[in-house]
Amino acid sequence: MKRTFTVLACVSALMLAACTGDSQLPTPTGKGGVRAINAIPGSPFIEFRIEERSLTGLTYKSSSTPVLYDNFAYNFNFDIDEPGAAEQRRIATVPLQVEAGREHVFALTGTIDDPTVLTWTTDLRTWDGTETVFEMRFAHLSVTLDDVDVFFQDPDDPVTAGGHVARLAYGDIMDFADFAADGTYKITITAAGDVNVVHFESSTLEFTSQSSTTMSLFDGNENDTGPYVLGSMSSSGQALRISDPAYLPTIRLVHGASNLQAVDVYRDELLTEVVTTNVMPGVPTADIEVPAEDTTLYFTPAGSVATTLFSEAIGSPPSGVPSELFLIGESDNTWRGVNLAVDRSSSSTIVKFTVFNGAYNNQLLEIFVVARDEAIGADQLPTVPRVSYGLPSNTAVLVAGSYDLYLASPGTRDAIGGPFPFDVALGDIVTLMAIDDVDPAVVQIIDVTVSNP
Repeated sequence: MKRTFTVLACVSALMLAACTGDSQLPTPTGKGGVRAINAIPGSPFIEFRIEERSLTGLTYKSSSTPVLYDNFAYNFNFDIDEPGAAEQRRIATVPLQVEAGREHVFALTGTIDDPTVLTWTTDLRTWDGTETVFEMRFAHLSVTLDDVDVFFQDPDDPVTAGGHVARLAYGDIMDFADFAADGTYKITITAAGDVNVVHFESSTLEFTSQSSTTMSLFDGNENDTGPYVLGSMSSSGQALRISDPAYLPTIRLVHGASNLQAVDVYRDELLTEVVTTNVMPGVPTADIEVPAEDTTLYFTPAGSVATTLFSEAIGSPPSGVPSELFLIGESDNTWRGVNLAVDRSSSSTIVKFTVFNGAYNNQLLEIFVVARDEAIGADQLPTVPRVSYGLPSNTAVLVAGSYDLYLASPGTRDAIGGPFPFDVALGDIVTLMAIDDVDPAVVQIIDVTVSNP
């Protein structure tokens, strides 16, 4: 009711100004930049708004693109969805007078139930086109680390005491500093005052001249193989994830292919480099480290190298990221692997679930989730519509409870798979896979959820 009154009051003010012929609206004298960072571990998707207008959605460790606004006063809001609720829940509001020629960065920290928004303000850099430098700054947003020293230097230079570009406590950000754009750099983060306690080392990095970049240190989560990662955001809006190459990417094999028995997996065509053995249908492997380079995997019958059943090129896995390789198909002409990174991150206020469609005989499926022991309603819409073969569904969210999951062909509510019962609590993540049954008109459902430590 309060928001409705505000809108009506504004409309009335505009009508009054129009009637008098004398506008009462202020005149801006310039523009300032605004962007936001989600630094709340375990947070759900957070909607970032200027007043009631949505700017973007933020997952943990992500940042928004820069936007310029007239130098007026605004309310910037942060909202989350809650399954079953009619409206989003507002978790934070920041009133801000936008300053002309300045950029304001909101860093959302704390917890969803008790958030704190830090505001970092700096001048917007204006380049004249002749500079041969870039500007860089670092921020500390790792909840688990005490004070840190940040080293930003030539990869061949040793890390020595006193050579840091910043010493940061949690929530701190350094001022921008200029660096030559004709060199390469390495980022090393150590405990404050102790170069022997190394928390993070990057690979060799390059930066373009006349650019502004902010690097934020975060705790890694279930979507990272390393304990810490850097989130990079540039003045052009480019956002990058920078990992420590000491922590290799991983791959987890999920066998759902029809008519394919247990397999062994090799990294080379000569079948001498074993990746894993005896990958059984319906039984996911543990996470297996793989190099961050172009990789082809070769699959043979378990216990035999007499023949290669099929191979799958998985490209170069992103450094420091866990992924899945879903084995699908129904014959030697169609067996293949689908490599992708499924969201493994837990959110404290919701339940996440995803279904991968590996059912060759049912190239399009719809997902219905109902309360335990209930049937699909006559007018019920799919919880997740139209999931194509060889792809995962969008991540759907639930509240804690006991459910049955059904699969149906598009446009129908006649179950061809299920009921699949599952019980969930807030923070749980459920990953299921649809696979072919002996009966081509039936789809089986198997649980392939990652067991997060």
